[in-house]
Amino acid sequence: MSPEPPEPPEPPGPTAPRRPVPRPLVGLVVVVVAAAAVWAYAVGSRGVEAAPGAGDPACAPLLDALPATLGGLARTPQGAAGVAAWGEDQVVLRCGALVLGPTTKACVPVGPDAGPSVDWVQDAAGERAVRFLTYGRTPAVEVTVRFGDGITRDQATSQLIDLAAPVSAIPQTRTCL
Repeated sequence: MSPEPPEPPEPPGPTAPRRPVPRPLVGLVVVVVAAAAVWAYAVGSRGVEAAPGAGDPACAPLLDALPATLGGLARTPQGAAGVAAWGEDQVVLRCGALVLGPTTKACVPVGPDAGPSVDWVQDAAGERAVRFLTYGRTPAVEVTVRFGDGITRDQATSQLIDLAAPVSAIPQTRTCL
């Protein structure tokens, strides 16, 4: 005769005491979920973070007026407010950037031969990209141009020419000296 298998333990009944979830833990979970939702909204689906003033009323009409192609690159959908991009984020525009105050950096008006120009300051440059910021416009517009895939350092400012008309719709309060 073989020994009989042991009987399985009985599941706890409805009267089994439950451990309460500590309130601080519930609060922490709520805060983490809310922070993740805010971050996802700010960064969008492609990882480009919205500028601090992306909700400015002047940003929506600007984004609507931007070209479908820029320097041969097709505009790509972005999830963050106030953000437009072309190519695989080779050119990224963020409306609502921090307004640039008086500066000693070079300020250059850029635009087509016949049409509006926009004053731009080369705010930062690196090995792989250059960033431009409008001067004298609120909200400010930031454009980052990444080098490669047909865009060289020398061609970076040419990306700004096709952006002059839509960006110039934002009123100018100061000009380059």
